[in-house]
Amino acid sequence: MPSVQIRRIENYDLPLLEEAVADFLSNVKSSRMKRSKRVLLKPNLLGAFPIDRAVTTHPLVLEALARYFLDRGKEVWIGDSPGGSANVDTVWQACGLTDLAKRYPVKLVNLSTSGFRELEYAGIPLKVSEVLWQCGIVINVAKYKTHSMVAFTGALKNLYGLVPGMVKTFYHGRYPNSKDFSRMLAALYELTKNRVSYSFIDGIMGMDGNGPSGGNVKNFGLFLGSASISALDYTAAKMLGFKLGDVPYLASALHQDGVLPSRIAVPASFRHYQIANADIKSVKLRTDVMKMIPPVARHAFRKVYSINLVVSARCNKCGICVNSCPVQAISPASAARFPKINQDKCIKCMCCHEMCPHRAIDIHKSLVARMVTR
Repeated sequence: MPSVQIRRIENYDLPLLEEAVADFLSNVKSSRMKRSKRVLLKPNLLGAFPIDRAVTTHPLVLEALARYFLDRGKEVWIGDSPGGSANVDTVWQACGLTDLAKRYPVKLVNLSTSGFRELEYAGIPLKVSEVLWQCGIVINVAKYKTHSMVAFTGALKNLYGLVPGMVKTFYHGRYPNSKDFSRMLAALYELTKNRVSYSFIDGIMGMDGNGPSGGNVKNFGLFLGSASISALDYTAAKMLGFKLGDVPYLASALHQDGVLPSRIAVPASFRHYQIANADIKSVKLRTDVMKMIPPVARHAFRKVYSINLVVSARCNKCGICVNSCPVQAISPASAARFPKINQDKCIKCMCCHEMCPHRAIDIHKSLVARMVTR
């Protein structure tokens, strides 16, 4: 029976986080945790977003984990491959890790430039950072957020940061819709899950609405952890209000692990807990709508049900959206105009919306789309 640990922590308080980390990890029965000398902390470092935007794993969570392992004589690495064309040094700085590395003997590792292994599962080839095999202990430290493409992003989706650099953008182009992208995530999960010792979700401050970067910052006041990634994500998604079918990769992950949702153990006080007033309607999958439409009517329905991404006047012409688009559907900015998205080429992968540090990519819905998702 997989178990999920959950604590109420209202603010980022280092002593409280250290207490929770020690308690959660005391439940891990793994010889690897004792004998291995090197630890990789794998946070969510999507891009150079300010800490108060709740896009990335909070540095105090990483500090609590670093202190825990340093006190036990471990060598601590902190590594990720930020999305798109984000400059890694800028990401370290914005996310508070440059300061952390000055105060503690930890190593910041760019997973985009550390080599990779070419693997395959179920006919899906994937490149995965070599660092995953260079560390005996891997701690997955995700952020509690909604996601415009796959509804929810937690511990499993955080593993996508093991894919180096712009290869992630290439995969968005190869697997452009939610179903295919989730199938790729399931393959990545199967190839990497046995290397992960334990997973946390930082939900003290999280995000609902149009996540994973442009949504609403919310004080969820939750800190979660589990040795089972699928059980952890199922529990966190359910608490946010999602049903199993709302998150396209979740059923597959549970099946891969042989986990029955009814058999997941959680603290008694959280057995029926649900976050109040969480906005998840805007990220419910568009594919669910199409399932309700008879096949003969789908072509006509697509003409009136549309969701388009548009560059707003908040744009500062940084070019991140242009470089992050896997199908080159965004023309660069000029002195006279902002970048422009070609709606005919756009595959709605949401990469531009996800990577824009200025929240300048708006989601425009047709009247029918607004009616369906309101």
